[in-house]
Amino acid sequence: MNSWIIRNAAPKDIPGLADVHLNSWLSTYRGIVPDHYLDSLNLDSRIELWTRVFASDNGSATLVLESPSGRIAGFINGGPSREKDLDIEAEVYSLYLLQEAQGRGYGRELMTRMIGYFRDKGYRSMLVWVLEENPSVKFYEKMGGRFLMKKQLQIGGEYVPELCLAWDDLESN
Repeated sequence: MNSWIIRNAAPKDIPGLADVHLNSWLSTYRGIVPDHYLDSLNLDSRIELWTRVFASDNGSATLVLESPSGRIAGFINGGPSREKDLDIEAEVYSLYLLQEAQGRGYGRELMTRMIGYFRDKGYRSMLVWVLEENPSVKFYEKMGGRFLMKKQLQIGGEYVPELCLAWDDLESN
């Protein structure tokens, strides 16, 4: 019997990563970010983005969740913190699951594995930025993230509140 697996992403996964990324945005952010922006998103631009991710060598890692049928159903991507003004070493850049994979513990497992990656790299702290109206804010809080700060992110010409949640001690997670 086939089962769901989590593994390191490879360049061959770019189309699947792009598909999850696009469809997660369309299903999660409708009503949170401007419709015209969501309607302008397309698979080709996400493929280009993921091609750039794999071409860069910034110390990031990407893990994928693969369904029993072999379809990429989720991913997590993280690496060194992009917030140079904060004393936080690592950052989860993105975590998305297709609806079929949500509520089954896979998000928690992806986070746990990324925290392990960060620990192996010697990182002691991490952060994640999440849109304030995204239901996953509760998920990150349950995973131990604490509110650090809030900013306005411009998406499609409109400002959307974004929260920064932080973990000060990855050894305790």
